[in-house]
Amino acid sequence: MIAQSFRKLSRISTCTLSLIGFVSTAQAQAANQSATTHIVKSEVQGSNRREIQVTGETTPNMPLIGFIDSPTAGCYQPDRAENVCYINWYYLSVDASPNYMISMTAEINVFGKVATYQGFFQNSMFVPHTMHDRGFKVACGAIGSGGDPDLGKSYAYTIRAKDSAALSSANYGTVYCPAFVP
Repeated sequence: MIAQSFRKLSRISTCTLSLIGFVSTAQAQAANQSATTHIVKSEVQGSNRREIQVTGETTPNMPLIGFIDSPTAGCYQPDRAENVCYINWYYLSVDASPNYMISMTAEINVFGKVATYQGFFQNSMFVPHTMHDRGFKVACGAIGSGGDPDLGKSYAYTIRAKDSAALSSANYGTVYCPAFVP
């Protein structure tokens, strides 16, 4: 009798574990599906690109987060006698009304994140060039080292923004520095 009870309990436990395994697998698959990123809008100008992304299964017809405005990416060399340049943008701006802006980051791809900005119950975010002081310090590089025979190194950058509705926007571009000629 004890052996029969043990066998029944064993079969029930196996079924329960199988059911738990099935539910866990379904939950993991649903989580993976909801983490899918869709590009809902994209623009390209030359080798530069900007896009608006949505995470999840539903894609809104009209995204509420705007493109990031990051005009006049520049690299300048304040002293021609030094191999020191600075990368900066005229300003960085993004809008998500009626949602709130959560964050915006600037990344110079060879260095990683160089700036992070946090929103606080605000529908837009604006970062003037003066907030970066002189800009982000990089090596100017030898003539032709960035692929342009008349300039120095080139640096790829990424600007990303996220809003409170899990929408994100990103700009990808490249800036060329003047060459360091000793």
